[in-house]
Amino acid sequence: MTDALTRLGIAQIGQRPIGSLSVGQFQRVLFARLLLQDAGLILLDEPFAGLDAPTTADLMHLIADWNGQGRTVVAVLHDLGQVKRMFPRTLLLSRGCVAWGATQLVLTPDNLAAAGYGPEPWPVAERHIAGVR
Repeated sequence: MTDALTRLGIAQIGQRPIGSLSVGQFQRVLFARLLLQDAGLILLDEPFAGLDAPTTADLMHLIADWNGQGRTVVAVLHDLGQVKRMFPRTLLLSRGCVAWGATQLVLTPDNLAAAGYGPEPWPVAERHIAGVR
């Protein structure tokens, strides 16, 4: 576990109680646990919620590393910018499949409108975008 914590830049918190960790530290601990599991398929639900930009960037680099190792990463995200930057394939859901495929072909204005994305910055909770690496 120490190696995983070190890789995520949090070796110094290894002995601290989980309740004393910040949101970013806790999320890094969860990613360290994923490193230890060494799974071929990784499922993430809003992995960057509440995180600062440096922590998000670090975790995105880890996801890119996993992809380079041939692992599949499925992440539920609401931040379209993150999806466009990090995930080559996207599943757009809104009470069913709206579109699936290459991200640039899925996240079109027509598909987003069909999923109910309007001028509001955050979609209704049952609308999800799953980025797949």
